Amino acid sequence: MNETVLGFISKLLSSLGINYQFMQWNGEPQYPYFVGEYSEAPELDESGEMRIDFILSGFTRGSWLELEEAKTKIAEGTRDVRAVIDGIGIAVFYSSSIPVPEETDELKRIQITLDVRVWRNK
Repeated sequence: MNETVLGFISKLLSSLGINYQFMQWNGEPQYPYFVGEYSEAPELDESGEMRIDFILSGFTRGSWLELEEAKTKIAEGTRDVRAVIDGIGIAVFYSSSIPVPEETDELKRIQITLDVRVWRNK
């Protein structure tokens, strides 16, 4: 994935008030916070579309409700997100989420999947 798409996702999450960093949180955690990673699929046809599953892992030491509220912000904030930046078309949609059990009751985690579509001029 290129830095244009990663930057777009970072700015989108920031605009929604989500504490986010790519791959790992650096510095003192600001709960709740999210880290992201991705899985790409190859272009499937001549349109040049690339499908990316963008996984957000959210963490808190507070209540499950904090993570559910963040999930709602992300789901509502990605209903109609599209842009063209430097000739790259980007669309981001909420796909799914699941609470993830941790070994300690103190730390709570949720996994949110965003469906990201990218088109490049060929």
